[in-house]
Amino acid sequence: MFNKLTIIKNCIVLLPRKRVEFKRSLQSKSSQVITEAACADQNHVENTTNPFAVNKKIKANMLENEKENLQSFLSATNTDEKPATLAISPEEKERRLKVLQLEAEVARQEGKRVPTLDYLKDHHWDQIIAMPSRSARMKFYSYLCKNAAIAETRKMKKQEKAASAQDRIDAIRKERAENPHIVYGLGNVSMFLRVYDATINHWMNHRLIRAMLFSPKIVLDCSYDNQMDKREAENAAKQLMLCFAENRAHDDPFDLHYCNVDLDSTCMKRLQSYIPTMLNPEFPMNIHSECFTEIFSKNNIVYLTPHCQTDLETYNSDDVYVIGAMVDKRHAEPLSLAKAKRLGLRVARLPLDRYLQWGSGSGKSLTLNQMVNILLDLKKTGDWETSLKHVPRRKVIDSEERLASFYAKQKNRVNVRVDKIFDNGNGVFKPVNSVRSHKKHLKFNLANWGSKK
Repeated sequence: MFNKLTIIKNCIVLLPRKRVEFKRSLQSKSSQVITEAACADQNHVENTTNPFAVNKKIKANMLENEKENLQSFLSATNTDEKPATLAISPEEKERRLKVLQLEAEVARQEGKRVPTLDYLKDHHWDQIIAMPSRSARMKFYSYLCKNAAIAETRKMKKQEKAASAQDRIDAIRKERAENPHIVYGLGNVSMFLRVYDATINHWMNHRLIRAMLFSPKIVLDCSYDNQMDKREAENAAKQLMLCFAENRAHDDPFDLHYCNVDLDSTCMKRLQSYIPTMLNPEFPMNIHSECFTEIFSKNNIVYLTPHCQTDLETYNSDDVYVIGAMVDKRHAEPLSLAKAKRLGLRVARLPLDRYLQWGSGSGKSLTLNQMVNILLDLKKTGDWETSLKHVPRRKVIDSEERLASFYAKQKNRVNVRVDKIFDNGNGVFKPVNSVRSHKKHLKFNLANWGSKK
C-alpha cells in the first residue's frame, strides 16, 4: 500500500502552480479595483443629488493607474472571448488516466467514498483529469457516490410503485369480473373527456406565444459559462430549465430571451438535454447568439446585480430586466456589475434588506428561477412583500418569531436569576433542619445506647 501511495504522489501531474497563483492574484486585484470603482461611482451619483455635497469630483480625481486597471478588468470580464485552453496530448491523457484510476482504486480500498471504476464513465474521467488537486477529486468522488445512492433509491421506489400498481390493477379487474355493473367516476365511465398532457402542453405553449406579442421582456444573460466550472454550469442549466417551466406555468408569463448563447458550451448542452425540443422552430423559446444590446434599446435595459447600491423601487413594464445566468458558489466577484458598466447600462438590485430579516450564516444569493418568480409576482401584484415570498424561509427570520424568541430568552434569564435567589434549598433561605438531612437514615436511641455499650 505504501508503494502505491508513493507512486501516486510522484506520478500525478497537476496544473502548473504558477498559473493558478497568477489567476488567483489577478482575480483578487480585479475584484478590489471594481469594488472601489463601483463605490466611487455610487458616491458620485448620490452626492450629485445632494446640494451640500462637497465630494463631487471623486470620479475625476481617480488615479490614472486605477483607471488603467479598471479598463483592464473590464476587458478581462468580456466573456464573449473564450480563454485559451491547455492542449493535452493523447499519450499524456492516457498516462494521467491510468494514474488517477490507480489513485481511485487505492482510495476505495482505504474505505473512502469512491465509486467503482465501472461506474465512472468517459465524461467523468474527463472532468477528473481537469481537476487541479486531490481534495477536489475526493469531493467529486463523494458527490458521485451520493448521486449513485440516490439513483439506486429511486430505482427501488419505482419498482415498488410498479408492483403495487400492478396489484391494484389486478384487484380492480377481478372486482369488475365479479360485478359487471357500470361504475361511474374518475377512471371509469364518465361524461367528461380526459385532458391529456399533450393538450396541456399545447395550451401552455400557446400562452407563451401570446406572451411574445404582448408581455414584457426578461433577458437571461448566458455569457458566463467561462466563469463557471462543470458542476456550476450544469447547475445553471437546471435553473434555466426551471425558469422556462415556471414562467410557462404562470398566469401571466414573461417573454423570456436567452441571449449570448453558445450551443457548444457545457451549460447549453445540459439545457438541451433537459429540453430536447428547444431548437425546434415551432417551440416557443427565444434563443439568441448575439448580445441583448443588439436586440433591445440600451435606454430600456436594466441589469439586475446584487453588487450595486441602487434598489429597484417599482416594476416598470417598459424596461427590459436582465439577469446574469451564473452560479457563483466559489467566488462572488462583481462580474455582472462590470459588464453592465462596460456596456453603459442601468443597474439595480432587489430590495432584500428592506423587506427581509436575514438569518445568521445564510447567504443572500438567489437562484435564477427564484428571481424570475419574484419578478412574475411583482408584475402581477406590485407588492414586494408578496413577491419576496419566493425567497426560501430557511434564509430569513420571521419578525414575530424573532420577537417571541427574544422575549422568551429574556424571560428565562430573569426567572433563572430569581429562582436562584429565592430557592428554599439554596443560599440564605435554606432551612436549618436540612443541614443534617444526610443523617436522617441513622437510627439512634439514647435509652438503649448505654446499656448495649
